[in-house]
Amino acid sequence: MKFNSETITQLKNSKMFQICSNIDLARIAPYITEISVFGGEALFKTGDLAENLYLIIDGEIEIQSGKRVLNRINQGSVGEEAVGRKGKYLTTAMVLKDSRLLKIPKQQLMDLIESYPEMKDEVYSSLVNHHAYIKIDDSAFEKKARKKEDQGYIAIVGWILAIILPVLVFCYGDRLVPDWKSKVFLTVVSSTIIMWIFRLAHEFIPTILSVIVILILDIAPAEVALSGFTSGSFFMALSIFGISAVLISSGLTYRLVINLFRFLPLSQFWHSFAIFITGIFLTPLLPSANGRVSLASPILIDMVESLGYSKCGRAATRLAVATLAGFTMFSSIFLSSKAIHFIIFGLLPPQVREQFGWIYWLYAAGVAGIVMLVFYFIITQIMFSNRERPGLSMEIIRAQHDVLGPLSSKEWAALGGILLFAVGIATSSIHKIELPWIGFTVLYVVLAFGYLSKKDFRINIDWTFLVYLGTLIGLVRTMSYIGLDKVLGQHFIWLGHYMKDNFGLFVFLITLSTMVLRIFVPNNATVAILASVLFPISVLSGVNPWVIGFIILMMSDMWMMPYQSTYYLLFDELTSDRKLFNKSLIMKFNIISIIFRVIAVYASIPFWRSIGIL
Repeated sequence: MKFNSETITQLKNSKMFQICSNIDLARIAPYITEISVFGGEALFKTGDLAENLYLIIDGEIEIQSGKRVLNRINQGSVGEEAVGRKGKYLTTAMVLKDSRLLKIPKQQLMDLIESYPEMKDEVYSSLVNHHAYIKIDDSAFEKKARKKEDQGYIAIVGWILAIILPVLVFCYGDRLVPDWKSKVFLTVVSSTIIMWIFRLAHEFIPTILSVIVILILDIAPAEVALSGFTSGSFFMALSIFGISAVLISSGLTYRLVINLFRFLPLSQFWHSFAIFITGIFLTPLLPSANGRVSLASPILIDMVESLGYSKCGRAATRLAVATLAGFTMFSSIFLSSKAIHFIIFGLLPPQVREQFGWIYWLYAAGVAGIVMLVFYFIITQIMFSNRERPGLSMEIIRAQHDVLGPLSSKEWAALGGILLFAVGIATSSIHKIELPWIGFTVLYVVLAFGYLSKKDFRINIDWTFLVYLGTLIGLVRTMSYIGLDKVLGQHFIWLGHYMKDNFGLFVFLITLSTMVLRIFVPNNATVAILASVLFPISVLSGVNPWVIGFIILMMSDMWMMPYQSTYYLLFDELTSDRKLFNKSLIMKFNIISIIFRVIAVYASIPFWRSIGIL
């Protein structure tokens, strides 16, 4: 008989299909039939083409291999071999007593697996259980299904807020901002932020919708709302993605990993230390946290997979944290690590700019850097302590190195591109060429000489992130265009009262204010708003503006939710498909890092006083 409303519950309650949406189940329903088989009949035999998977409604089936009985089951599924493209049944399914089953054709099963790849794990677990003496625990799959259900409820709450909050902002926005354009902008952005917080869609979708609304309602002209796609940051990100794509496709990153293994002791500490120090070394050379992360991610993936660490284990996650910390956490310590630093530098009074060149910036930020360095090693040692050993030996590493042979032409091109990019950055004060165009030139060269194929250019460059970056920059510039940044800035003038009288309390208040502002406003906009308001106050209060700028940079780099950090979103985008790292552990480390970032600022106060800048 055909699939009906009584038996659909059986399908939805089965472990294998419980993660599927009702829509997808409805699509395959017409192809599923309920069959009755008498006791003593064979449902299928060894060697038959595996055309169907069967779910048991009631009855009992014996799984046989030759004359040997492997298993007897009265619930679950049989015929899992149907997930193979041209599979045959490996066993015989003998019906012991009259049974009712749901017959699911191979094609419909494969369609579901294409939409839900994790289903294949459950299918294979069921198949193995038919043969195994000790049965595999399927609680992990059930937890995954329950988690999906919980996320569904959270998404419903998120969508309700995404509808209600903008309405409230629009109705009562006159109390917050003075004009209609600012009110509409806040209305649009409030919905965007809710969609970010609850992860209702990929991060770039809310920003695209916001920019479209801004253009339709004429909140800002196209040259402002779409200016992110012509900005230096956009072209810098595109260039770095292109160079990273050459590194990946050429195999140079894998060669680098193998050579690291050759000259370092085979231990978790030294491998994480190596990539951590590499990140700190590159931080002042490459003025883009996103760019550094995109270069580091393929190296990290190659390291974890080559070392054979357990997926999502502490050893693999330790390497991920070392990468994120080394390539991003110490950005504030160096003048040249981010484009926003040059904006802060440009806002400083002329005499302060003369004092705080690259070297003195590093000197004045040194105590904070040392404190964060010490805390990093202490926290990672406590959080990621484990006894997992690398699954490599020096003999295997030497053999891998021999197999690689000399550098290929594509590897030489990748190496040359990196060196050209580094030299261009190091000599930028001489040739006066803006950094994005240096990167774009390198990208053009590797494309022109065919070292980056059309396919690599299309696949290995994260276009969705570039769209997100371009639209986000457009939103920030729209906020400045309509004057909303100045309106928001006026709400933080009160901080200046504590700057001179109680600097310790001022640090606490600016930290709290920055964290609140960062919930709603991107990093660079937060820095610009606070710096433009507090720099003039600091001059009047006798406090060196660099100190205020440094604290703002340190605190604005803190984040608690993924949408607040573009470089973490990028890291997640570039590594999530491998499922190598424990994201909850990474988030815990990040929360702890907020604490020692604040401690680092407080520890610097006596030093700043001793050198006369506070």
